[in-house]
Amino acid sequence: MACCQPLQPLANVDPTIYCYLGTTCTCISSTLSGFGHELVKRLDQLGFTVFAGCLSEKSEGAQNLQKECTRRVHILKLDVTKSEDIRRAADTVEKICRGTGLWALVNNAGIDSFGDVEFCTMEMYRRVADVNLFGLIHVTKALLPLIRKCKGRVVNVTSVKGILSRPTISVYGNTKFGAENFSDCLRLEMRKFGVKVSIVEPGNFGGLTGIVRDQNLERLMSEMEKMWESADEEVQEAYGREHLEEQFTGLHKASQNCAPNMGPVLRALEDALTSETPAIRYLVDGGRGLIDWYNLFGRMNYYLPTEWMDFIIDKAWNFGIR
Repeated sequence: MACCQPLQPLANVDPTIYCYLGTTCTCISSTLSGFGHELVKRLDQLGFTVFAGCLSEKSEGAQNLQKECTRRVHILKLDVTKSEDIRRAADTVEKICRGTGLWALVNNAGIDSFGDVEFCTMEMYRRVADVNLFGLIHVTKALLPLIRKCKGRVVNVTSVKGILSRPTISVYGNTKFGAENFSDCLRLEMRKFGVKVSIVEPGNFGGLTGIVRDQNLERLMSEMEKMWESADEEVQEAYGREHLEEQFTGLHKASQNCAPNMGPVLRALEDALTSETPAIRYLVDGGRGLIDWYNLFGRMNYYLPTEWMDFIIDKAWNFGIR
């Protein structure tokens, strides 16, 4: 199957993109829903050949992409926790790109878990890290030789929770802080090869993505019950059932409080993939109000002493800003 046609001109687009004679290929690690799903459709419109990673080629998300997109979009069965899936995906990308290399990799696969440290189980920490951190690293290592070949891009989607800590997010936040560090190290190592590494840090967009919706929301609520049941009696007495339930109440309202659409994140991803001078970090504001509070706190965190930030976040948390 032939690769993509040359891109239509875009403002500030890296001229390198036009040098691959219609073989501008991009791989996205998770496209069943959310940012990845919409990014596939956008890049297809721009003329990219897109490798869309999906847990199942028969899933609703994969079938929708096959119906709505051109033949430039290739659905890849990709579970980022499985070495065999990653190896097959890398082989497929190399074969279709015909030795020219891969322009960009977008690592956006992710799952979430909530809860205080004393409630969260070690299994939760391992499961989330397998996807959000070790999956990201494994996919990147598998595709880096192809990216180096055409001096391309790596774009890692982390979160404001990767630059700012708050209660109940240690399971998820650990992986996002780790992904930030991995990205920074990789960016420095890739400088000599001409490969650019960017980080996209969405703020309050969770209610729009699959991470706290539908089956994932059901999983999180079921997880809450398991956390309570597995906790020691002393921990149950110290915190109380009401405290645990309160942490999960807001999940049902996530879609009401988050940004109304994914546009800002998609624009950041597009800029990271096509700009001649992409930013190192894109902290993208979400939320329904005038201010994405945690993005504001994230920016403050770069300048204020830790003691001040602890005070601010504690007060915000108790005030209900979550």
